[in-house]
Amino acid sequence: MKHGETPTLWRWLLVAAVVSFVPSLFFPYVGEEGVYTMTTLEMWHGHLWSNPVLYGNAYGRPPFLNWLMLPFAMTLGPAHVLVASRLVTALATVFTAASLFAFVRALGGTRRAAWLALLVFLSSDALLYHGWLAYSDPLFALLTFGAMASIMVAAKRKAVAPIGFAMVLVTAAFLTKALTAYVFVLGTWAVVFLRHPDARSTLLKPSAVLCYVAGIAAPFAWFYLTSRTGLAGHEGGAMTGDVLKRMLPANLLEWLRQVVSFPVETFCRFLPVSAVVAYGVLRGQSSGSSETRSWETTAALAAALNFLPYWLSPQGSIRYILPLYPFIAFVLAGRLATLNERTVRIAVYCVAVVIGLKFVALAVFPIVQTRQHGDAAAVAKSIVAITGADQIYTDDPSSAGLSVNGNIDSQRWPAAPITWVPADMQDGWLLTRTADRPGTAVVWTGTLGKERMYLLCSGRACAAAAVKAH
Repeated sequence: MKHGETPTLWRWLLVAAVVSFVPSLFFPYVGEEGVYTMTTLEMWHGHLWSNPVLYGNAYGRPPFLNWLMLPFAMTLGPAHVLVASRLVTALATVFTAASLFAFVRALGGTRRAAWLALLVFLSSDALLYHGWLAYSDPLFALLTFGAMASIMVAAKRKAVAPIGFAMVLVTAAFLTKALTAYVFVLGTWAVVFLRHPDARSTLLKPSAVLCYVAGIAAPFAWFYLTSRTGLAGHEGGAMTGDVLKRMLPANLLEWLRQVVSFPVETFCRFLPVSAVVAYGVLRGQSSGSSETRSWETTAALAAALNFLPYWLSPQGSIRYILPLYPFIAFVLAGRLATLNERTVRIAVYCVAVVIGLKFVALAVFPIVQTRQHGDAAAVAKSIVAITGADQIYTDDPSSAGLSVNGNIDSQRWPAAPITWVPADMQDGWLLTRTADRPGTAVVWTGTLGKERMYLLCSGRACAAAAVKAH
């Protein structure tokens, strides 16, 4: 084999991709990452293990990601809760890549095909961005893909055990984020059932049906145990309401823009490998078929079916389809394997370029992030110097507020986390973006990027501020 095609090079690319996650653990807050760092600290501080709260109010999401973050946060310390959060999500992305490798092998693919699928996945934006952010999506993707893949492996091997494993994984995925995990798995199950008649007897065995019943019952059991009100309870209602809300278009123009741009964006998330494969197929460079061609078609159809709701959803986001990334990588790698060796070599070099560009971005990203969005840690430090361990309230739900408040909670530990401002606040500090609240005085004014923030005092807090000023 030539150098560009050797497994040794591919292994080094894998090592480089995994290592590239390490610097991103220490970046400043991005977007709404404060949600899970703050809910984890509030869970820890208040010993609220089953119902996450944000700013002292029910968050409306299950706690599995918080549960996984807690041991790392307890080990590293509250000051490093963001590192702990990203460590969980980065590991989830790495394990997703490993699961994809095992999935291809379980379906009968060669080691070469499995390596190609892994490298295609690690050249997507799962490596560059969405795979390390402290959001629920990377862990949700790992668990949901694992469940979908297990259904396909069960059909391939005519075994029920993978179905039981799939139900465990889909339950964990639901406990990570939302009920939509079941939609992904149901769509995959339907495609497998229709395309592989020889697997239907396995999929409908009594033991398999028992697994389905247990898996479907899990959310109801969870809602009952946590709220005793089933799907009418706060958590189930919040999940259902959030999904339905995203199905409603803000306006027709925005929806049409989504319909046109979403497939294009998905294609771009796998550049440049997606372009190399498309070019090779269009030029008629394919020769023969891969060992897993039938299952590649199944994966492609399952991905397309599950892609459809997010494509047509007016408020769909690319991160919502992270569970489909391994299937997309599997299909692209399968097509790539049928192209000539020169095209495969070019694709591997493209993966190397993407990984190399990430290392360049690692040096630039934190600088750009701080210049554009400000230094949330420095703002938090200024506020903590004034408030000490006193109670702080907020009325700012923005991502900028989350970044500052997440830093404040971790810097002040074990002081009480920031909570939402009560209607009748008499004493305390209020971090806000509105300076003219009745009964308060402005103690501090600062900016975070383009956002202006104010620290207001009320009651005894104002007296304390006056003492500190003198």
